[in-house]
Amino acid sequence: MDLSPLTKTLIIMNNYFHDVATAMLLSSAVILWLLGRRALADGAEGRRWFADAYRVLTRVAVFSILWIVLGGIPRTIFFQDVEWNLADPSNRYLFAALMVKHGFMWLAVGLGTWLWARMRRLARTVSSEASVEG
Repeated sequence: MDLSPLTKTLIIMNNYFHDVATAMLLSSAVILWLLGRRALADGAEGRRWFADAYRVLTRVAVFSILWIVLGGIPRTIFFQDVEWNLADPSNRYLFAALMVKHGFMWLAVGLGTWLWARMRRLARTVSSEASVEG
């Protein structure tokens, strides 16, 4: 497919933001996990603060997941035209590099999702405690 320079530029920018969204998902999950550990040590007030942070960071995670899914659509459609240019001899190691990168990305998404599920349980426990106390 013959893409205009503007189209290629927009697709490349989407691809970078797609990678950033993956990092944001993992980062927000790690931050939440650290806050959750701290909340357990800080007692009721810390757990209430954690519940508020959970709501905010969940918005970051949902946005990240949406961007990963939606941004992955054009990335997949135009992959061969933009990222996988075999005609360029400098791309000799591109396949190996892309496989390693995507392996790390899948690991980041999996780890972020797993951490998020653990922290969701903690947030629900905190919410249950708050409703019993209040």
